[in-house]
Amino acid sequence: MIPMIRIVEAYKYLGGKEKYPTRESRRSLNDKIRKLITIGVIDGDRNEKVVDLISLTEQFEYEKQLLENYMNYKCLLRKLGITNKPISVTFKKTLEKLGNDSPFEYTEVSYKINNNTLFFSKLSVKKFLKDYISLNEAIKQVSRLENSNHLRWVCNKLQIEPFRIGGTAFYKRSDFEKIKNYRTRKSPEYNDNPPKGYYFMKQCREILSIGIKSRKIIEAIERDYDLNPMKLNGHWKCYEKDVVDKLKLQQDGLREKYISYDEVKEIVNSEGFIFKTNYIETLPIDSLLRPIYKLRKTCYLRETFNGWLEERRKRDAFYSVAMESDFETFKFRLKIKEIDCDNLGTFTTETWFQFISRRLGNSRASLESIESSITRYVYCTEHLINLVSLTNKREIYSVTSNDINTLFNEIQIKDARILYQYVKQIYNKLFTNEMTAFNFNKINNPINFYSDTEEKFVYEYEVYKNLYNYAKNITLHKERAINDIFEEISTGGKKRKIKYLSSCWLYVLLHLNNAWRNSDIIKFPRVNLKHTQIIDLNWMLENDLSDEDVNHIIGQVYRTEFIISKTQVKNYFFCSNELKKSFATAIAICELRTELRNPLSKSIIDFGNKKNDFDDSRKRHYFELFEDKKFKFASRKMNRSLLSYIYVILSKTQKGAVALKTVQKMRGHLEKESTNSYVDIPEEELNFLTSQLFARGSFGFVYDTFLDVLQGVQIDREKRTKEIQFLENYFGDIYKIEEVSGFLNKIQSDRKTILDRIVSMGLDEALEFVNKIETEQLPSKQENVQCMVSESNCVKKGKGVDCLDCAYSIPNYYALSALGASLQNRMNGYLELQKPELEKSYYEQRKRARLFYIQLEMFAQAIKRFGFDVYEFLIDTREEFIEKQSYISSLNEQYQLEV
Repeated sequence: MIPMIRIVEAYKYLGGKEKYPTRESRRSLNDKIRKLITIGVIDGDRNEKVVDLISLTEQFEYEKQLLENYMNYKCLLRKLGITNKPISVTFKKTLEKLGNDSPFEYTEVSYKINNNTLFFSKLSVKKFLKDYISLNEAIKQVSRLENSNHLRWVCNKLQIEPFRIGGTAFYKRSDFEKIKNYRTRKSPEYNDNPPKGYYFMKQCREILSIGIKSRKIIEAIERDYDLNPMKLNGHWKCYEKDVVDKLKLQQDGLREKYISYDEVKEIVNSEGFIFKTNYIETLPIDSLLRPIYKLRKTCYLRETFNGWLEERRKRDAFYSVAMESDFETFKFRLKIKEIDCDNLGTFTTETWFQFISRRLGNSRASLESIESSITRYVYCTEHLINLVSLTNKREIYSVTSNDINTLFNEIQIKDARILYQYVKQIYNKLFTNEMTAFNFNKINNPINFYSDTEEKFVYEYEVYKNLYNYAKNITLHKERAINDIFEEISTGGKKRKIKYLSSCWLYVLLHLNNAWRNSDIIKFPRVNLKHTQIIDLNWMLENDLSDEDVNHIIGQVYRTEFIISKTQVKNYFFCSNELKKSFATAIAICELRTELRNPLSKSIIDFGNKKNDFDDSRKRHYFELFEDKKFKFASRKMNRSLLSYIYVILSKTQKGAVALKTVQKMRGHLEKESTNSYVDIPEEELNFLTSQLFARGSFGFVYDTFLDVLQGVQIDREKRTKEIQFLENYFGDIYKIEEVSGFLNKIQSDRKTILDRIVSMGLDEALEFVNKIETEQLPSKQENVQCMVSESNCVKKGKGVDCLDCAYSIPNYYALSALGASLQNRMNGYLELQKPELEKSYYEQRKRARLFYIQLEMFAQAIKRFGFDVYEFLIDTREEFIEKQSYISSLNEQYQLEV
């Protein structure tokens, strides 16, 4: 008989708690065993959660022997002194071609062992080091071999071919002896006594830093500086010492005057800046500098670069330096920009600074918004100086309303709106003091101005639908995104070919279901792929995500707490069922990229630019295959579109004011014009659009009963209402059933009332009610819980019953956080009652039993709806929670929540 054991107990046979002391280490082991079963390495059954002990121990013994006698590819490179890290796949192909002539014995496994699949025999590596010598070591041992070119020349003469790993060459030591014994024809190049007053070519090259391969460079210097070398024996060149020494001085002078692109990059990178070749004027490189500025045709004047660098430092200080208060930061940035407030009169300076100080002091905006506001106030100060410079007094009260209107037409609207508030306050102050001033009534209010007019409108529904179909296409986007990451890895992120398609894909997907601001989207959090089948990007390229992995990834995001950056209120992530797989795939690819490129990042969206913007370049690459070539993606316009779609849907079933309130709640706040635009949505598309923007994952007795009615499922009323009676099996041995029966009867009575009401509804009324649930139109006393009878007032009002304990409640996925915390507390509290030293009254025990059971059953309904991932909402693991139930003497082993 095959010895099968439970996976969760496997650690006991593989070293016990000494080797796997923590819950995390045991969980990691269990995950590994499940993966080994899935790929067929060991025998077992994932569904039954068992594994064959013999195949398991044999496999782990095999791994132990492998790690003792073999080393991974990284260790091999380190052992051989190779630092350029050639690709392992290419090296493996080289060894395969050599067959039996391969100097290394290696083996490849079908899954990762310590994150490696390719291993090399330690004995073969040791033998290789004994039989071979590297190129660098060869040059060190023989002084006559000046460089690799000379060595290759000798090898060609002797027909010796080196063994290569990437770009590193190794020679057999037996061949190397032949190389050492080879004598070349003696030439003046190796004569220590050149003609008097001359340098040999080799010496000239050394002085001017010219490499042995750089024949074109020395020819260019000869041409540009009229060098006429003397030739010995009609062939060997010699150069006058005085001429070469002067060229060296000129070369040093040019190095002081000019700077290369590589030197510039090193300086700006050390200061955390970005520099591109066209930022300052480029100049052709003098032939004397070409040996130093290798592979470059242009350079920069050092004076010009230093000027640019100083301006860049000021700009960085402007945006990054913060003082003790926001107002002090504002004044510091005025100095950085060299804005002289002495150009303002006393009255204007005092009132303007008071205006700014008050606005900054009263602001409750996020740090990002305050930073942006300070920048705007600096620009507004500059505008204000330009405005009052029209008068001799340099005071705001000396300008005319026409002067102010002219300024407003010339500057950005956001700046005009700030200055409008200032001049309004000034006018009121002057009017109160009966002082003469501009005519405020003739000043145009910039709040009525519109910038980027096109963005104020919304996308037609047909455009949204086309964009939806484009972004949903996993086949199209997955391969492009992954290959883009491979390109990024292979080039070290330095080439302009990188398109950041994975982040673009996730960014657009988020806009299809969530009306989030750009500042919130780019902070999209990391996810843990540890408990999925996902191995790496190559695996993603070859495989589609399973439903289990999709739910695991999306579930993690659902459980994340999102805070709206601008308003600091709670926000919710939503993903429609139709987009779940696309979302999960994009998230997984972004996470894998982050692990490789920026493992310390807290976000997985990265557009590779300083502001992390979905800029025009990223948009162009992502939408290059989109059928609508005129389409332009704008984040704010897409958000406004979603809010308008939501408003249209809700307005068909609610009054406009209620619909507007719902939209405000979903957005966190609402700009005044967000719902001003009307969008025509075909009636036949309303259900589809509702599923994209609502359907927050409701569950429970009420919701399940409605779905059964709509789907035509035959309902056994008596069975449905008495399902709760199995409580007797778990509490009957401790508590008197007649005392609990009133509690049971009450729940059954509520359920019977609910069932009768739902079944008595017509199909249209039931459909309308479900639509209200999906669009969150049924309020309750608790967040993320709706109430079936809320429209006719709470039936439990004044009875001290929480919504999660009420039969009429309709919780959604987001309520699981509160439910999990409450259930955990009730479980722990109920266990406390089992301690013999605690004397609790019978009625207290009965009350705890009732409350614990109600939420236990609701949790079971959530498991049925969402799977075992809901255990993540508990502090205990699933195994720990189930084990705790066994300690409750009133619960039968049958009730383990293994639905």
